[in-house]
Amino acid sequence: MSMEDLRQDVAELNKLLDGVIRPRIRNTLLAAKAEIEKEIVTLEMKEHLATQKKAGGAVATPKRYLVELTEYAWDQSDKFVKLFVTLDGVQNIDESNVDVTFNENSLVLKVSDLKGKDYGLTINNLLDSINIEKSYRKVKNDMVAIYLKKNEEGKHWDHLTTIQKRLKQKSDAEFENSEDASPENALVNIMKKMYNSGDSKTKQMIAKAWTEGQQKAHLQNEI
Repeated sequence: MSMEDLRQDVAELNKLLDGVIRPRIRNTLLAAKAEIEKEIVTLEMKEHLATQKKAGGAVATPKRYLVELTEYAWDQSDKFVKLFVTLDGVQNIDESNVDVTFNENSLVLKVSDLKGKDYGLTINNLLDSINIEKSYRKVKNDMVAIYLKKNEEGKHWDHLTTIQKRLKQKSDAEFENSEDASPENALVNIMKKMYNSGDSKTKQMIAKAWTEGQQKAHLQNEI
């Protein structure tokens, strides 16, 4: 029996119950109504489960993994601090999949469904506050460029975040307060400082020079 037939039966029983006075007849009709309402609930549950199963099958997609981004380049002008995040092929996805949430002292970049993966970059504790409304992003070839509008135009940011600045200050203080002031160790400390603050190319050059220096010193000791 269809759902509509069952509902019509319930409506008919309600009409009969309105005119019934005898308790025995009334109880019989109420029992019949309860049975029909039970059938209606059972059918509704079956229809709901069938709909859920169908919908679940239609929207099922492969699981995507989140990749946390840690590398980026940055620059600045009088008005903006600019971040450049390299992502191969990002220009090929829908721009709506590239979202940046700006806060006064932080930002969150989310890139969805790029070659089956999601990407995220979070930067907290920016060195200075930014104008949320005037900050924006651009999708370029293999890159997302993020423009942070400075609240204080013309102010130079010597670091991107307050944490980076504190680490640099701590490193400088440790270097200046070093008790070992011999020329050789001073040179080593300078190289360490340059290595820690340098970009990837600088680090490669210092590592190469250090290795060559160690090899040369080893040969001299053998002679």
